[in-house]
Amino acid sequence: MSFFDDASLVMIPSGYKDQKVYSVKPIDGTGDLTFTRSNDTASRVASDGLIQKVRTNVFSFSEDFSTSSGFFAGVTGASTATFTANYGTAPDGTATADRIQLELNGEPYADWLRPFAVTTGVGYTYSIYLKSLSGTPTIEFLNDGSVGIQKTLTTDWVRYDYTWTSAGATIYPRFLLGAATSSSADILAWGAMVEVSDFGPTDYIATTSAAVSVGPVANLPRLDYSGGATCPKLLLEGQRTNAITFSESFDNAAWTKGGDVILTANYATSPDGYQNADRVVADTSSSGHIVYRSITTTGTHTISIFAKASGYNYTFFGYDGGNLTFGIVFNLSNGTISQNPSGLTGTIEAVGSDGWYRCTLTFNAPASRYFVVSPHDNSGSYNWTGNGTDGILIYGAQAELLSSYATSYIPTLSAAVTRGADDVSDSTFTALPNANFTIFFEVNEWSGSDGNNYQVRFFDASGNRDIQFRNRPEGWRWLIVNDAGGSAYLNTPSYTFTKMACRYNGTNYQLFADGSAFGAPFAASDSGILDYFDSYPIGVMGIKQMLCFPTALSDTDCETLTTL
Repeated sequence: MSFFDDASLVMIPSGYKDQKVYSVKPIDGTGDLTFTRSNDTASRVASDGLIQKVRTNVFSFSEDFSTSSGFFAGVTGASTATFTANYGTAPDGTATADRIQLELNGEPYADWLRPFAVTTGVGYTYSIYLKSLSGTPTIEFLNDGSVGIQKTLTTDWVRYDYTWTSAGATIYPRFLLGAATSSSADILAWGAMVEVSDFGPTDYIATTSAAVSVGPVANLPRLDYSGGATCPKLLLEGQRTNAITFSESFDNAAWTKGGDVILTANYATSPDGYQNADRVVADTSSSGHIVYRSITTTGTHTISIFAKASGYNYTFFGYDGGNLTFGIVFNLSNGTISQNPSGLTGTIEAVGSDGWYRCTLTFNAPASRYFVVSPHDNSGSYNWTGNGTDGILIYGAQAELLSSYATSYIPTLSAAVTRGADDVSDSTFTALPNANFTIFFEVNEWSGSDGNNYQVRFFDASGNRDIQFRNRPEGWRWLIVNDAGGSAYLNTPSYTFTKMACRYNGTNYQLFADGSAFGAPFAASDSGILDYFDSYPIGVMGIKQMLCFPTALSDTDCETLTTL
């Protein structure tokens, strides 16, 4: 048989757009899924193995320095400022670089500026491409109140940038000649970008009349390549909050650095591909060498961090200081748990191919606890003597309070951030008839469940008859509910199965998992057509592919299907 030809619904998450996941079959569009997620705070692992976050250029008209975009000349006396649109060739090869000519002529200043609103106390990075048409003038190209930066331009295109924490509600992207600069400048400008950032610029994003965001933005499905996958999965997660502020800025005052560590901000390339990973070095004292902060809520929490060896091959990651029993020692050279004296729940997973790992720890906090990370020598002691040179790299701290497992990374700055739930549905689904059908899923391994809720649901117009696929504490569960309210279900004993099929032959259901029939056939009376599809993302489930057949496949076909 041909599984593709015989299937009535084929969903492979490779085609998508805003609010839509396309199905390969049926070709009339009735199998396409509507996707929603409420905000732009999600991340995913892209096909290059790097964490992809939402990036935004909040500066509109990024390639337009005209008065119509908000720029104007600030001059005194005989000084002049002249603007010519689209005068030269920009770094991208287009004729979109604007010319700005400034002359002091003995006066205090001449500049070309545009006021721009920002939030006081928030970190920003301003970047722009500049090139001199004549000589090597020194100009000031940013001013935040009384704070500016001066650069000497060359006759080659250079991307200049400046990162600062805003002290006022307005910044003034400008090209200024004054007392400490050259007396004249003839320059080309292109590609202005302002982004909320405390480490530096990211890849340029062009804008016109409004801010532009790229990456896993709101309502855009997340095709995730985590675990080194070559084929993506559709990542579906429930709503979660990262309660740790400044998740990438361990130099911030929100993080307490013991006097026994040397921390260098933005020391190396992080799992997102930019130079924003911090380095923690253990000094020569005998101590815990920790970076930490408090977690004040009691209950079961999951914390996580990305770490990489940088001299020392181990990290202690825990929820309190003073004793190894409050955490786990992870091996950053081979991706294993080296020491776990209290039998805590922890995981370590490679991220990309550059030696980074994501370490997670789930614990119960009967009182206020801490988020603690440090380099370690694997000596078996919490206190040990460093050499003042070696350490580890850290990035992406996350605390998911009152949660028993970790979800995808949620970046934060000065406030906690909540990621909206992923949801897919199809109200026109007509693939499963009353008499016979087979449903097939390929998913990633289980990453936890917060309760007794379905992950994927097929149901009828009345909402009474369901086939639900859940992740439960007992394992994957197929649950059948009939019109009369009766139900039957079958659990797998673990979450190691990734390819599963559920077949109904008009009398009994049979579950197949990874090439074999699993459990005995079980019955549940049925009536009606299953004509709706929905998802409810409790836990983390990545759907790699889904097939629905309007027939009951044979045992051989089900076994073959789940071993492809």
